[in-house]
Amino acid sequence: MAIYHLSLKTISRSKGQSAVASAAYRSGSKLKDRETGETKDFTKKHGVAYSEIQLPTQAPAKYKGREELWNAVEEKESKSNSQLAREVELALPAELERPTQIKLVHDYVQANFVDRGMCADWSIHDKEDGNPHAHIMLTTRAIKKNGTWAPKQKSTYVLDEDGAKVPQIDSKTGQQKIGARGRKMWQRTTESYTDWNDRNNAEIWRKSWAESCNQYLAPENKIDHRSYERQGVEQIPTIHEGHVAVRWATARNEFKPTSTSRRVTGI
Repeated sequence: MAIYHLSLKTISRSKGQSAVASAAYRSGSKLKDRETGETKDFTKKHGVAYSEIQLPTQAPAKYKGREELWNAVEEKESKSNSQLAREVELALPAELERPTQIKLVHDYVQANFVDRGMCADWSIHDKEDGNPHAHIMLTTRAIKKNGTWAPKQKSTYVLDEDGAKVPQIDSKTGQQKIGARGRKMWQRTTESYTDWNDRNNAEIWRKSWAESCNQYLAPENKIDHRSYERQGVEQIPTIHEGHVAVRWATARNEFKPTSTSRRVTGI
């Protein structure tokens, strides 16, 4: 039976992370960090089966280059607590052949992220240990039609229940404030430039991944993004283990003492 796993996390400066280093590691490539002058070389990393960058139509073509894309992000996100990227990690159905896995991820990334304006850099990892999975790095800032980075927040007018602008009232006169050049002043508020941080997105993306996989899976292998409790199924859920946990469990079983073996200590 196929395994469902999808987790969301952020890559940020406050955690001491680098978008360039993260991209180099996940893609098993060699990238130069222009900010530090350091070269991140992960070309010897084992298990990187495939990598691809997908861009929205307004993004500069040069961002097809991994080094160019993430250095541009690092340059723009200069604050010490800046979120550099969002990462989606998901388990791939081992029942599917590699070309199908690639098409599955590509189409999912396009529909859920790139069509909404995000730049996506993703890689498939497979060490042939039964745990094929994909890492999807996404930009957290939109790109304007002219190819430049958009602000993360924008100022908008406060509207009343009828959709009309709400005036700023002078507490002394009780009248609407008048600004420079005799212009009337209206209440404003700051909001996110995009809706990418909306909490509802997590449920949307999780459900979409299950539906995307199920297009290729046999009925008995179909997956569900909901917990067993939400499905109304009385079953103990399994835990998706990473490659480190799987490797340790395998080693532990291989060296488990039997009636004819001796326990070795001090290892």
